[in-house]
Amino acid sequence: PDQVAQNPTALPKHILDIWIIVLIILATILIMTALVLCPATAVIIYRVRTHPTHNGIV
Repeated sequence: PDQVAQNPTALPKHILDIWIIVLIILATILIMTALVLCPATAVIIYRVRTHPTHNGIV
């Protein structure tokens, strides 16, 4: 206990493990949403650009 009181920046190991798990979960969520949204946004942009009313020729 004395070492923890002297060094407040040192976190207990279980807190670090929890943070690692949380970061991994957040990273996987971000990767999955990117994989889902990137093709969808590409399709939407392609549809909007190829749509005749959005090309400036109304």
